[in-house]
Amino acid sequence: MSCEAPRRVVVIGAGAIGAGVGGLLWHAGLDVLLVARGDHGRALAEHGLDLRLPGGPLRLHVPVGQVGDVRAGDLVLLATMGHDTLAAVASLDPSVAVVSCQNGIAPLDALSGRPVVAAMLYVPAERRAPGVVALAGSPAPGAIFLGQWPSGVLGPEPWLAGALSRAGFRAEVLDDIAPWIRAKSIANIGGFFVAACDEPPPELVEEAVAEARACFAAEGVAVVPDDEFDARIGPMTLAAVDGLPRLGGSTRHALARGDRLETAVLNGYFVDLGRRVGVATPINAALVALAERAMAERWSPGAMSAGEFRAAVRASR
Repeated sequence: MSCEAPRRVVVIGAGAIGAGVGGLLWHAGLDVLLVARGDHGRALAEHGLDLRLPGGPLRLHVPVGQVGDVRAGDLVLLATMGHDTLAAVASLDPSVAVVSCQNGIAPLDALSGRPVVAAMLYVPAERRAPGVVALAGSPAPGAIFLGQWPSGVLGPEPWLAGALSRAGFRAEVLDDIAPWIRAKSIANIGGFFVAACDEPPPELVEEAVAEARACFAAEGVAVVPDDEFDARIGPMTLAAVDGLPRLGGSTRHALARGDRLETAVLNGYFVDLGRRVGVATPINAALVALAERAMAERWSPGAMSAGEFRAAVRASR
C-alpha cells in the first residue's frame, strides 16, 4: 500500500478520542472529515468542535459528514466503541485502509480481511457535553504508536505518524505493534472498576490483571513490560482542564451517558481467550456480568463502595 499522503482523513466515531485526534489533525492543516452520531454529531456540525486543552480552548470548525462520504484514497481512522466495529465499516470498500484507534484486541480481529493499521493510543480524553471534548495530557495530548496488525508496516503509518507529530502527539511507527496493543489491553482492564467504584478494591484489580497476563502467557505471545510502556509514552501528566480533573476513562463516561459499555469487548476478550488456552478468568467474567447489570439498572458512576463491589463480584462468580 502507498505511503503517500491520503486524499483525506476520515474519522469514523468522532467521540472523545476521535474528535480530539481529528480536530488537532485539522488544526495542523490536514483535510479531515468527522463522522459522529446523535447529539454530539449534530453539535459538531452546527457549532464546531469545542476542544478544551490544558493551555486553553480551541473552536475548530472541522467538516462533518457520513460514512457514505468515504471515497477511494481516503484514510479511515476508526474510533468507535469496539462493539460497533463491524457496523461502522460494513459499507466501506474492502480496499480502504482502516486505522483502528480503538481499545482492545477484539476490534482488530473483527477487521480481519481488510488492510488494517493498529494504533496503540494513550490519549486521555473526555467528552464533556455534545460537541465538547477535553484532552488532559500534558505536555503532549497523548502518545500514538502505529503498525500493521499484527506485524509489519502497511504503508500509511510513516505519513500518519508525521502528521500526528505535527499535531502535537508523540507518534511512532513500530513493525511489531502487537506487544504494545496487548499491554494497552491489560491497562484497559480497569475500565469498569473505575466506572463503578471511586476507590476500586486493589486486590480485585490485581487479580483481573493477573488473569489477563496468564492468558497471554498460555498463548505464548509477547507483552511490553509496564516500565517500558510507561517510559515510552511519557513523560505525561493529567492536567486539570478548565479547572476540572479527569475522572475515569471511557467506560466511566459511557456509564454516565447511559451508553453501551465496552466491558464485554475488553474484559470479555480475556474470558474468551481463557477458554481457548485453558486459563480460568472468574474476575473478568464477573466484571462482564456486572457491566451488563450496570447498563440494565442505569448505575451512576462511582455508585458502589469498595465493599459493595467486592460483594457484587463474589455474587457474580
